[in-house]
Amino acid sequence: MVVLVLLLTGVFDGGKDASSEAVSREVSASELRDFAGSNGRTVYWAGELPGRRLELSEAQRNVWVRYLTGDAVVGDGRPAFTTIGTYPFNSSLREVRRRSKVKGMDSRPAPDGGLATWSVKRPNSVYLAFPDSNVLIEVYDPDAERARQFAISGDVSPIR
Repeated sequence: MVVLVLLLTGVFDGGKDASSEAVSREVSASELRDFAGSNGRTVYWAGELPGRRLELSEAQRNVWVRYLTGDAVVGDGRPAFTTIGTYPFNSSLREVRRRSKVKGMDSRPAPDGGLATWSVKRPNSVYLAFPDSNVLIEVYDPDAERARQFAISGDVSPIR
């Protein structure tokens, strides 16, 4: 199934939206851990959240973990759900630091030497990177404050 997730706001990728080509499926936490372990990549999530079901999407080596609520179905195109994106990105922390200094961007330190940054015009997507990592993490939430809290709280971490 193809999902039209409205993420990848263009802050880092020039507007390219690989999520429109993503194949999605509902998974259990155990299945998500198996996926992360089997492909040898680091995949981030916010853990299991009460009352939410996990949707896994993958396209062009990008991975999204979306937290479905209520009667939402896999592939629901509404930007109404917390979503954690993991994107291969060389020197991600250096790029997040650089972008955090651009006019119209804001940032906050994250645990373990990380940095979170976001556009003040698009505050619902917070980009997060850590030292010695070649992945960029996007924390999206319909509530911009909640997106920032997730990003700087330490709750967003690699699936183990």
